[in-house]
Amino acid sequence: MGCMAFSHGYGQIPEEQYSIEAIQNAYAHGCTFFDTAEVYSPNLSGIGHNELIVGKALQGIRENVVLATKLMLHGFTVGSVYKTIRNHLEGSLDRLQTDYMDVYYLHRMSGVPVEKVAEAMGKLIDDGLIRGWGLSQVDVDVIDRAQKVTPLAAIQNIYSMVERDSESEIIPYCMEHNIGFVPFSPIASGLLSGKITPQTQFEKHDDVRNWVPQLSRKNIEGNQPIVEMLRSFAEKKNATPAQISLAWMLHKYPNVVPIPGSKNKERIIENLDASNVVLTEQEFTALENELNQHKVYGHRGLGGF
Repeated sequence: MGCMAFSHGYGQIPEEQYSIEAIQNAYAHGCTFFDTAEVYSPNLSGIGHNELIVGKALQGIRENVVLATKLMLHGFTVGSVYKTIRNHLEGSLDRLQTDYMDVYYLHRMSGVPVEKVAEAMGKLIDDGLIRGWGLSQVDVDVIDRAQKVTPLAAIQNIYSMVERDSESEIIPYCMEHNIGFVPFSPIASGLLSGKITPQTQFEKHDDVRNWVPQLSRKNIEGNQPIVEMLRSFAEKKNATPAQISLAWMLHKYPNVVPIPGSKNKERIIENLDASNVVLTEQEFTALENELNQHKVYGHRGLGGF
């Protein structure tokens, strides 16, 4: 489960208690993997808003879950990369009310060489402060350079039925090297839920959907055949379009663990229930073949936000 929406990216954020209950409801429903980041705050104007919420929600059940957060390095780091990253990590650990991190990602590449980051992450593993580390929105060259220094636990890239760049090289590399692949925006910011139409008005304040290429009015119209295809498959499986889109990637790759996010309690449970939608090989092949026939309008790619 991606927790960002409780703090940023989808307009008005919920009351803190609602967000805490939503996370706890997800855990009670079987979710054991939660993703956050130090920069997730309203309008990205602060540090740690989301981590504080997640920390409060998981208090008392921390040992039962896999927890991931991300640090952002801005430009070149002066002095020790290890000390800089450790300072970021210690802040996150404090906010999350834990003394270790299961997966600690570099949120985006900066001017710091990835080899230096990998070396620092290796030391943090040795320190017992993190169990594994990862990178986000990176290509296979960067992954390979990092992997040679300190083996990676996970790569978190954008991936969905309408953002498939990672299929050609990155996911195969991850499978070969036993690296988990964690898709963010696996429902394409709601496009694949079937609930967004060309008439949908996104919130004016702090809503990334205003900038997602697939969600311009023209591109929503262009992508409707994909949505209708999902709706047709969903009716046959007694599921929702969002669940079919998640079941598709879960069936396709053994190392893929998507982190759909929502600020709505009901949508969170709907997304989690995608794990109960089992596609037969014949159903998957039919879905894949039909998807391949559709043009996608709009593209974020690895250079996207």
